[in-house]
Amino acid sequence: MVGIAIKRAKVYTSAIMILSAALLFTGCGADTGDTTEKLQIEPITAVDESAFQTDARPEHETEETQYKIVADENNTADENEFGTDTTEEKDITDQRETSPDGTVIYEDVLAQYRDMVQHDFYQDFLNSDDYESHFGKDIGIEIRSRQRNIFYAFYDIDGNGTKELVIAGDESGIGVSNPSFAPRNYDLYGYDGSKVVSLFPDMELGGRTNFLLYGDGVIEISHSLPRWELAIEIYKMGSDGVTPVLIDSFYTVANSEGEKAVFTYYHKGTKNGTEITEEAYRSALHKYETPLSEELHWVEIY
Repeated sequence: MVGIAIKRAKVYTSAIMILSAALLFTGCGADTGDTTEKLQIEPITAVDESAFQTDARPEHETEETQYKIVADENNTADENEFGTDTTEEKDITDQRETSPDGTVIYEDVLAQYRDMVQHDFYQDFLNSDDYESHFGKDIGIEIRSRQRNIFYAFYDIDGNGTKELVIAGDESGIGVSNPSFAPRNYDLYGYDGSKVVSLFPDMELGGRTNFLLYGDGVIEISHSLPRWELAIEIYKMGSDGVTPVLIDSFYTVANSEGEKAVFTYYHKGTKNGTEITEEAYRSALHKYETPLSEELHWVEIY
């Protein structure tokens, strides 16, 4: 619940800061980032080639036949010992191809983000005509805007057995080992059984887009709009596992009264929706804030 409180506080704070900042013409600072945990893969120990060597050919035919039988038995034993059985290899390959845990399914997407990080968000090409072309085709628009630490996690949002890929950015730079670590979620990907799908393409929502994950398959999307406006939409995953279905929506608009920003809240739509109080607005959002069944395990992309 602490994590949810922190993330909810960030949403409210972000909404107020975004809308108030627009009214008061306040700028934003640059990101900082700390290096956090790295994945290490232990090298595979080389197989001792001497285990596969056989003695020289005997001079007598009867001895040669005996040696051949023994050598065949040894070769079979060695293959079993070192896991070279073809049936076992096929089982492992099939498991890798169909595994829904994300390690194989989302590898191409993760490789695109890894390349972006390793090339400093392609800053060397910032002023070139082909700047945007350097980003991978699956990298969201919002996360490209400025350099930050990038993280990923896997989570089965709708409980259908296939985990989604969550991409986040750490703008505060405190690192995953810090209890206050709560990165801003930028991109979300699913798998439809044959290909990876971006669940919330930026261009469909417009403006700055982020999201929070809650229990019971709830996805809360927030995106800022022109003229000091903020929209929050509540989704759940459709039966196909890759199509978000809108189940609720809220809208906030700020107006200036002197040096103070005054917020008006609406339920179900924009200004054409039902105007509600701030208390009703917060209460309606709060009912969706059930905790996840397990915490996200974040891994930094290097």
